[in-house]
Amino acid sequence: MREYKENHHSLLYKSNSDLALYSAGHEACKPGQHYGPRVRPYQLIHFVLSGHGSLSIDGRQFEVSAGDAFLIPAGQVSYYEAAQDDPWSYAWVNFLGIQSQTYLRQIMAATEEGYVIRDLPTEKYRAAIFELLSFQEDTTSSFLAVNSILLRMISFLFADIDFHEPDWGQSHAADEIRFYLDMNYSKKLKLKEAAAHLGYHPHYLTRIFKERFGITPKQYLTDLKLKKACGLLCSTELPVAVVAESLGFEDALAFSRLFRREYGVSPSNYRKQSASTADD
Repeated sequence: MREYKENHHSLLYKSNSDLALYSAGHEACKPGQHYGPRVRPYQLIHFVLSGHGSLSIDGRQFEVSAGDAFLIPAGQVSYYEAAQDDPWSYAWVNFLGIQSQTYLRQIMAATEEGYVIRDLPTEKYRAAIFELLSFQEDTTSSFLAVNSILLRMISFLFADIDFHEPDWGQSHAADEIRFYLDMNYSKKLKLKEAAAHLGYHPHYLTRIFKERFGITPKQYLTDLKLKKACGLLCSTELPVAVVAESLGFEDALAFSRLFRREYGVSPSNYRKQSASTADD
């Protein structure tokens, strides 16, 4: 594995910058080599140069091959693994900053699968990342140079996915809202707070979201929390109260009432039923 990590400035400095490189690298993976499940504090893009593997993120799984790129937003749990028969090699870039989430969200919203971009000319991304790997010093000069390469790569992506600025309006505002809910569902999130963070009036937010997805953002968030709760109940032995707290519910009792209303059983009985089904 080869890696370049920008150490001239602190992580806090980069977080408060407009856009800043964290690291970049290249690796030819061994069969079955994997990373995760893991959460990172920066945005991450892998460009697959050869072979193939799989990505698990947000309850979904993607098969990824040479010529594809996969995107992992900051703060999101992901797991990825090289294939046994033809393990992938990839080049990656990590970045953060105030605008980093917006750029990644725009890229994801403009692609069919969100987390995976298909049929990219990955050679030019490999060349850019290998240019990053040639830097040896942590100086102000190198900091500016590596970030100019990062900006060039982001511009490549926007061009390659044929991003249309006029389309990033009301239709994608709903995607932006959903992305924000997907990233923050575990918090005690209120619609007014989400609307204020994204710069929308709550009524406008609700209207455009329902027009696009056929459901209000409040119901979407509730459904998402309950689906995540089902996963935790089936895959862990965490107490119901801990599950409720980890998903941002006010208290375990309110969570249990909501869960029973949706699924017809208590969280504890749902866990028991799932365990008995798995044993059959």
